[in-house]
Amino acid sequence: MSDLAMSRRLAPAQCQLPVSWYFDPEIFALEKKLLFDAGPQYVGHELMVPAAGDYHTLAWMDHARMLVRADSGVQLLSNVCRHRQSLMLEGRGSAANIVCPLHRWTYDLNGELLGAPQFDASPCLRLQSSPLRNWNGLLFAGARDPRADLAQLPVAADFDFSGYVFDKAVIEDHPFNWKTFLEVYLELYHVEPFHPGLSNFADCGNFRYAWGPEWSVQIVAAKNALQKPGTPVYRRWHEECLRRLEGRTPKYGALWMTYFPGLMLEWYENVIVLSQVIPHGPQRTINVVEFYYPEEIALFEREFVEAQQAAYLETAAEDGLLCERMERGRRALHAQGLDDAGPYQSPLEDAEMHFHEWLHARLGR
Repeated sequence: MSDLAMSRRLAPAQCQLPVSWYFDPEIFALEKKLLFDAGPQYVGHELMVPAAGDYHTLAWMDHARMLVRADSGVQLLSNVCRHRQSLMLEGRGSAANIVCPLHRWTYDLNGELLGAPQFDASPCLRLQSSPLRNWNGLLFAGARDPRADLAQLPVAADFDFSGYVFDKAVIEDHPFNWKTFLEVYLELYHVEPFHPGLSNFADCGNFRYAWGPEWSVQIVAAKNALQKPGTPVYRRWHEECLRRLEGRTPKYGALWMTYFPGLMLEWYENVIVLSQVIPHGPQRTINVVEFYYPEEIALFEREFVEAQQAAYLETAAEDGLLCERMERGRRALHAQGLDDAGPYQSPLEDAEMHFHEWLHARLGR
């Protein structure tokens, strides 16, 4: 195991969240304002637009904004024309200029208006843009500086995207509170009983934590050198991992990192996965999952890619069911005006406790 993780144990704390916090519109509005609007605001990775002229519209925003690589670098631009508010591009592609299909207003890749047909003089408008901060290729549009927030992250080098390419993004729409999603992601207590595939891949009895004011990371060993897959889907994933390892011992079973409030980075052999929770209401959460692989794997070893994504999505579906059961139980308590929460299991739920402490501090409650 890596000796990078800090070994300290969190002191016992009474920081469980009230059941009402998962349903109260006022708490939700406060979280949006203090946590997400004031947060780092991840918008995508520069690998989404690897070459000059490339664009990538943000589907989780209904394509309202887009990443565009100009000669000067990656821009985050509005994808809404300044004339009659039409969406202009959709998906991924490459273009010399950005042209609105409605009236052919044309912008350059920095968002400057180049032409407005049949106007005697240019309206001198440009597309709205947002400055970006870059950490390991991850792009952020918020006020927080990820380089400062993550300066002490001991596993930053493992999230080096050199030689990787963006493969695909999956958008999931969940009927539960965003905090429930984070809680399940952060605690290891449920993995052994609830995830037959994952629990025979990552050894949640052999792990360490590292903590920061704005992040936590779980450093987990590989289970049984990947010799005992727990499901048929994970069997394919084990086989592909072992084939690529060529007899080497896996460095980790997994790195699971959370950058608050809602960005998760995951490292596995020859894959990095990013997921971002985006709250749309007290009981609606969007999760955007992005997959990145070394270029030679993404281009020439699709069996590896398909096996990894199938295993990941199998575990994600199990987590979704668990979240929904928790949400139903909390809703039942809330309807009765009751509040109930058991103790934290330490060390398996220490990262969940760390998140709750962070949340209390940021909300001032």
